[in-house]
Amino acid sequence: MRKRTWLLALACVLAAGAGPAAAQQQREISGTVVSAATGQPLGGARVNIAGTTRGVNTAANGTYRISVPAGDVALRASLIGYASQQVTVPAAQSTADFRLATDALRLDQVVVTGQATSVARRNLANAVSTVQGQDLVDRTPAQTVDKALQGKVPGAQIATNSGAPGGGVQINMRGVNTINGSSNPLWVIDGVVVSDVSISSGQNAVTKAIVGDSASNQDAPTNRISDLNPQDIASIEILKGASAAAIYGSKAANGVIIVTTRRGRDGRPAVSFTQRVGFSEISNTLGSRAFTRDDAVGAFGAGAAAFFNADGTPIQSFDQERLLAERKPISTETSASVSGGNGGTRYYVSGLVQNDAGIIENTGFQKQSVRLNLDQTLGPRIDVSLNSNLLHTDADRGLTNNDNAGVSYYVVLSGTPSFVDLRGTNGVFPNNPFGASNPLQTAALSHNDESVWRMITSGTLKVDLMRGERSSLRLLGTGGVDYFNQDNGLLFPAELQFMAADPQPGASILANSHNLNLNGNANLVHTWNPR
Repeated sequence: MRKRTWLLALACVLAAGAGPAAAQQQREISGTVVSAATGQPLGGARVNIAGTTRGVNTAANGTYRISVPAGDVALRASLIGYASQQVTVPAAQSTADFRLATDALRLDQVVVTGQATSVARRNLANAVSTVQGQDLVDRTPAQTVDKALQGKVPGAQIATNSGAPGGGVQINMRGVNTINGSSNPLWVIDGVVVSDVSISSGQNAVTKAIVGDSASNQDAPTNRISDLNPQDIASIEILKGASAAAIYGSKAANGVIIVTTRRGRDGRPAVSFTQRVGFSEISNTLGSRAFTRDDAVGAFGAGAAAFFNADGTPIQSFDQERLLAERKPISTETSASVSGGNGGTRYYVSGLVQNDAGIIENTGFQKQSVRLNLDQTLGPRIDVSLNSNLLHTDADRGLTNNDNAGVSYYVVLSGTPSFVDLRGTNGVFPNNPFGASNPLQTAALSHNDESVWRMITSGTLKVDLMRGERSSLRLLGTGGVDYFNQDNGLLFPAELQFMAADPQPGASILANSHNLNLNGNANLVHTWNPR
């Protein structure tokens, strides 16, 4: 009797274990993921069991194969830039195809929220502003990234401190965080914190715009984020407020601007080439008062009468603003890129040559950029990435900002009447009897040049330490270097009017600055889904 009881108990245990064992049986589902608009296969799309992190990526031809539990199962396909799609696959079905539509509202867009975290936009707990790379370059082209952001970021005040090509730009997030300190946001490019420092050129020695020689808006410094090539940017995300500081620390008190550059995808090489040609010209002038002789004598003294006819009309009249900014130079921009991938290797290579000549003599902005982004899959669990960007910029600044010495063009023009002739002949200019300098002479003979060489390099290691149906553990490591060398050369020859009173007329200013940022981080990211 006891033996029968023991055998019955063993049978019950085996029967109880048969249920879970059957439930753990696996089956395979295969299919393709294509674009609903074009029908083209989408390589790199993620197909996972809905509600879990268990999934696979599609191959270059859009195909996938995934193991799932027996019975009905829900699969979800997603890809950045497309709306996710979920389908239920019955137990008797072994195939499932997906057609992903463009995500017009970007609710399924993956948003980077930290050094190792991202989330779909629909699940964000706080507002994150996002600007796509195409929005920066498809419309009216801008010389720099920060200028291209104007009007595209809610809650951000973006203003230039100079009218010179490639001029400095200040980005302030809504809200006041500091009175005396820096108000610039923190910039992060491909996971690496980079410098956006503004370094004084030294022109304050001539303009006397500020006390001392520290950089300020009045000294027209160039912020270094202008070095970046807008064509290389895939997306820009802006974090503001306490959420930014919680992730990136006190440096993010003024907000964080996260830049993600373009990357290659599996498939045939995709080649892009863009050539832009145009010209710039002055579009608006402030205008100048029209003087009669009596008005001029009352404003400038008896000497002004020599510029008028007997009937009180001016002998000559000049549009001083247009004489200063009368150039209509040709500007060009040439950019090209190649991207693709095969066999676990993906690449993106780009180059840019840009030349924006200024409408004022001896002003302009030139930029050259070369970028290589390389992604390599070393195995089913290890991925490495390398990002390298070499940049060179030349900015011919001129003197277009504030001063206290009467040497900046527009400061002098504000007190120079229209009846005086400031034009020169063969490089010889008359003195301005109504100001400390002749702005046409200053623009023609002086130089305020800035040259920058910059290298931004970063590397990323991703290791899937654990994969499960409901949880995963990933190691993410990022390191990078941001180095630039800035040379400023300013020349103000002795024949300039405002140099005549100097005991040693003429000025030459040379400045050299180096900046090196090294940073790295390692993160363990654990994802758990209780369902």
